[in-house]
Amino acid sequence: MRRVVLAIPDIHAPFSHPDYLKFLEAVKIKFRPTDVVCLGDEADFHALSDYDKDPDGFSAGDELKATVKELQPLYRMFSKVKVCTSNHTSRPFRKALKHGIPSELLKTYREFLQAPKDWHWADHWEVDGVIYEHGDPFTGQQAAIKAALANAQSTVIGHIHAFAGIQWSANPTRLLFGFNAGCLIDKDRYAFAYGAKMKAKPILGCGIIANKIPMFIPMILNRRGRWVGKLEGT
Repeated sequence: MRRVVLAIPDIHAPFSHPDYLKFLEAVKIKFRPTDVVCLGDEADFHALSDYDKDPDGFSAGDELKATVKELQPLYRMFSKVKVCTSNHTSRPFRKALKHGIPSELLKTYREFLQAPKDWHWADHWEVDGVIYEHGDPFTGQQAAIKAALANAQSTVIGHIHAFAGIQWSANPTRLLFGFNAGCLIDKDRYAFAYGAKMKAKPILGCGIIANKIPMFIPMILNRRGRWVGKLEGT
């Protein structure tokens, strides 16, 4: 049975790259995925951050409206998606917990993001023997393989914007991979001002896992920061 999983990394709506939907559409046409997993941080919720916030940015309400609007074309492109819970999209729940708001008063992810009925959220998903999770317990360039070794199973993550690709590990009885699928953000938006002086910049792209074999699909940008309009190296 043919099994092709599209792993969509961090979008951080409403701060996603302006060409990310065209890129994902091209990937969808070329690889015809049978399953779609969103690795989390589909929303940013910068206005709800515990870190310093841009005083000229969206209010929390306006950011949510912009987020929902930005996600609508993605919902139309992929009506059935497994979504990994993540540190950014969970900010409303963590903020509520901090201030003692009971869960009965809160909306679900699907409700406040106005997502289709076949978008489902869980801490992790297993598809065709591979684990998919956001990856926030892990940091650095080795995050994906650390996650795979911790799970004792091949694992795909997002979360780490500045690294992407696949690392393998083997012992006498098992071969597994850790796969960081990159991100799909617009690094010049104010939500990512913290990274302006960092030397390591975001790597844009997504993941394809075809019959358990991983492939990173880079989203190549031109000098103006826009997608070149074709899939390179695939």
